[in-house]
Amino acid sequence: MITTTLLSALLLLPAIFINAASVADLTPTKSTYPELIPGAGLPTLAELNLTSEALYTMTPKLFTRELVELSERSELFTNECFTYTTANVNDVIACFNYLENIGGNTCSVNGDNVQFCYAGTAQISGSNISGTSSAASLCSDVALGVQWIFTYCNVGGLVGGAAAANGNGYLIVGVENIDW
Repeated sequence: MITTTLLSALLLLPAIFINAASVADLTPTKSTYPELIPGAGLPTLAELNLTSEALYTMTPKLFTRELVELSERSELFTNECFTYTTANVNDVIACFNYLENIGGNTCSVNGDNVQFCYAGTAQISGSNISGTSSAASLCSDVALGVQWIFTYCNVGGLVGGAAAANGNGYLIVGVENIDW
């Protein structure tokens, strides 16, 4: 025979579980957007008052006139698309948005190569082909190189390639898979 105390406890169990489930629903969940990691020496997302989610969800500024000029310029470097190393276009665009947001900063390649941004499957790098110790451009000009790649080298949402930074054929921007 069930005692009154035991019966009261059994009747309260559903209410305890319902309240626990309600509290669990209020717990914040981790973002579904990959973390964007700036390259060494570049501003952090906190310094820019940005989040990875914001960079993934903002509409990118598109510069068609500069892209046409960039694609026509071939005296120092011919832009190219890669199929052997590709990254998700959304990851690439998040890095583009980051570089565009730090546009007035200088993106420098001291030595041969540097990483400007990592996001999800994408890494955005810079290579110095000047024959000197460094090459530099405004980060907004590096972003234009990234835009050329995600505009002209997008195959089924996968992007890979190399393009000169706008106005500087000595700084080559690369979009590759982070695991490559």
